[in-house]
Amino acid sequence: MASHSRPKVLMFDIGGVCVVSPFQAILDYEIQHGIPRGYINFSIRELTPDGAWHKLERGEIPNDANYFRMFKADLERPDLWAKFHQKSNNSNPPPVPDIDAETLYWTMMSMSRTPDPYMYPALKKLKASGQYKLAALSNTTIFPEGHEFNKIGPDDVRLFFEIFVSSAHVGMRKPNRNIYEYALEQIRQKWGQDIRNEDVVFLDDIGENLKTAKSLGIRTIRVVLGRTQEAVKELEKVTGLSLLEPGESRARL
Repeated sequence: MASHSRPKVLMFDIGGVCVVSPFQAILDYEIQHGIPRGYINFSIRELTPDGAWHKLERGEIPNDANYFRMFKADLERPDLWAKFHQKSNNSNPPPVPDIDAETLYWTMMSMSRTPDPYMYPALKKLKASGQYKLAALSNTTIFPEGHEFNKIGPDDVRLFFEIFVSSAHVGMRKPNRNIYEYALEQIRQKWGQDIRNEDVVFLDDIGENLKTAKSLGIRTIRVVLGRTQEAVKELEKVTGLSLLEPGESRARL
C-alpha cells in the first residue's frame, strides 16, 4: 500500500474474504467430476456481462428453475469448451461435460456461509475497537423467498457492517465502476462528505475488482484464496491494531 496514512473506512468483499470462498466449491466440483480445473470460472468470465450468472448477480432475473437452466446452458456451451482447450493447446478435447448447475450453485452458497477462520475474528476486533467505519461491497444473489439462507444468524458477517452494498439489490456488480461510485456515495452520506477515496481501503479476492477500485484512488488489499491470514496481517499494518488471534501472528505467513 503506497500511503502510510490511516484509513477512515475499511470496505470488504464477502465471499473469499469474510467467508470461505465459493471458488473452493467450484474447484471441488471440478475435481470430483473430472472437469479441467479452471473451466467453470473461465466460462463465467467469458460470458461477462451477459451470462446467467451476471444477470442473477445484478438482480435482473429471479433465482429459480429457469435461472438454473440458463446457467447450465452457459457452462455447457461447446464454443467455450473448445476455446478453453485451445488455450491449453488441446485440439482434440473430450465431450462437453454434463454440469449440474443447481447442485454447483447451492454448494457454492452453502460453503460461502462459513465465516473465515482468520478474517471473522479480525472483524470482531475491528468492530469492538470503534476506530474504523466498516462497509461491505459484494457481488451477491437474492435467494428465493422463504429460503433458510435469508435468515441472519448471530454469527452472520453482515452484522459487522453499517453499509452493505449488495449487487443484486442495487442492480450493479463489480468490477463495473458504477457500483464503486455508488458505495462511495453511501459512505459519504453516512459518515461525512469529507471522506476521500484514498481514505477507504478495500479488500477483495479478485484482481479485476481491485483494479477498478485502484482506478478510483481507493487503496486495496488482495486476499488470495486460502491465504486470508496474510490479508489480516496487511490489515494490522494499515490499522495499527492487533487482529490475529494469539499465536497466529507468529505463524509463518
